Amino acid sequence: MSLKKFSKLFDDLDSINSTNNKIEVLKSYFLSNQPIDNSWAIYLLTGKSNKRFISGRYLKNLFSQIYEYPQWLIDTCYLKVGDSAEVITLLLKNKTTSKNKKLSNISLNKLLEEIIPELSKLNEEEKSLEIKNIWESLPEDNHLIFNKILTGTFRVGVSIGLITKSISKLVKIDEEIISHRLMGNFKPSIDSYEFLINKNINLEELNSKPFPFLLANSFEDKIFKDSISDFQFEWKYDGIRIQLIKRKGNVSLWTRGQELVNESFPELVEKILYIKDDFVLDGELLVWNFKEQIAFDFSFLQKRINRKSPTRSIQIKYPIIFIAFDILEINGKDIREIKLENRRIELEKYFSRWQNKAENNTTHIFKICDLIYPKDWHDALTFKEKSREINTEGLIIKNKRAKYTSGRKKGIWWKYKVDPMQLDAVLIYARGGSGRRAGLYTDYSFALWKDQELIKFASAYSGLTNIEIKELDKWIRKNTIEKFGPVRSLKPEMVFEISFEKIQISKRHKSGIAVRFPRITKWRKDKKINDADSLEKAYELMKKIS
Repeated sequence: MSLKKFSKLFDDLDSINSTNNKIEVLKSYFLSNQPIDNSWAIYLLTGKSNKRFISGRYLKNLFSQIYEYPQWLIDTCYLKVGDSAEVITLLLKNKTTSKNKKLSNISLNKLLEEIIPELSKLNEEEKSLEIKNIWESLPEDNHLIFNKILTGTFRVGVSIGLITKSISKLVKIDEEIISHRLMGNFKPSIDSYEFLINKNINLEELNSKPFPFLLANSFEDKIFKDSISDFQFEWKYDGIRIQLIKRKGNVSLWTRGQELVNESFPELVEKILYIKDDFVLDGELLVWNFKEQIAFDFSFLQKRINRKSPTRSIQIKYPIIFIAFDILEINGKDIREIKLENRRIELEKYFSRWQNKAENNTTHIFKICDLIYPKDWHDALTFKEKSREINTEGLIIKNKRAKYTSGRKKGIWWKYKVDPMQLDAVLIYARGGSGRRAGLYTDYSFALWKDQELIKFASAYSGLTNIEIKELDKWIRKNTIEKFGPVRSLKPEMVFEISFEKIQISKRHKSGIAVRFPRITKWRKDKKINDADSLEKAYELMKKIS
């Protein structure tokens, strides 16, 4: 398959809105290409490769040096387009000069297996010359894909679900099987693709692979009409969603993002190996305060995420726990089809067995979630409001009669989250957006009062409507004090309500605080900047929840 065909697929998927049409385009594409190139296409389209060979800034600087374009001109173009790979692709128009036949019909496999790996071995001068040669040798309609792969910004409007559906229709295998095969560490190879489309289903092939995750929907008021006895209630923890798999003497820890994280949490893997049963558990991994039996903030967990082979001192400083809330398979038997209330009985039965044997103190870092038993929906609201006292985010409500399915299906699980904390803050900085927001100022920084000074405390980019963004963009351009590259400092005149999930002490910030998931929830045109909140009020919020 030529890179040109993949470039056309990228353009088609980016321009088509209909899901069914995208599926048909993908089917036709897979039918017309070799297995190795199909496997690379799947690898890229499902977002499994986000590693960048060079940064977007490096790409822009490289183009500037090679073709003697002023940097300010490229940066101005970037503000309008919002993507480094796309900007350079547009500027490369009419730069193709070579008739290098090897590159005119280059395959996706050759590009990713040979050409890009070879680039990494070159020094800076050799690398620049080689990239220039590739740009001038590739057909123009291949430039965008090449630049995006180089910078690791490969994004297109296609989900794993669409890939699953297209392959399922192509080879006439149930979507669940294809989805299961795509989960985990899918590698681009002929064997991977042939395994994906193989009509012979071998149970052994799935030994280390997770099931597709079941996800929760946002809370819907209509469930208040149902009997509260129809639902199971659990605390909503703020950790890493994990499927813990033990099969045939091997343990696998898979995140919802399809990452295998055994190396980051070796103490859990070691303890689970002592359990004799095989199983697949769904749950949450947290850094745990064993003294108070509550979770530490997510910031503590970040100290462990992506840390390979953590030292013993790190394991002691940031102790983890896996809290299981569902059992999907036991001793080789898939039980996702049985009702949740019956799966809960199985989970309690087996955990009791493991706990009684206390094999190597396994349960010290492994437990099942506690259930909550509200008397009525008003009582459930009371539990939700108390959740911050034990450092949770609210409740998870689950239909007791539901099977465990994949994806975010209606009528199965709901997130009943505690209302966010809020502060009114003053807009002091703005930065240009990227992608579809290119050409507009859409990333904002906000400040709180400390005595007579405004101190930055949070940045946010979501929450405003498109109309509000355009209105604010015009105001920003007229009320800029200074420019610092893509950032503008602004006259302190606009007040916004900022919502966030958590607030904590931070020595890294001038304000002394850090908030989690800040977003704009209201443009307070009714308030003057003197009405904005102070850092003192932010500290009061921390006292209320501590």
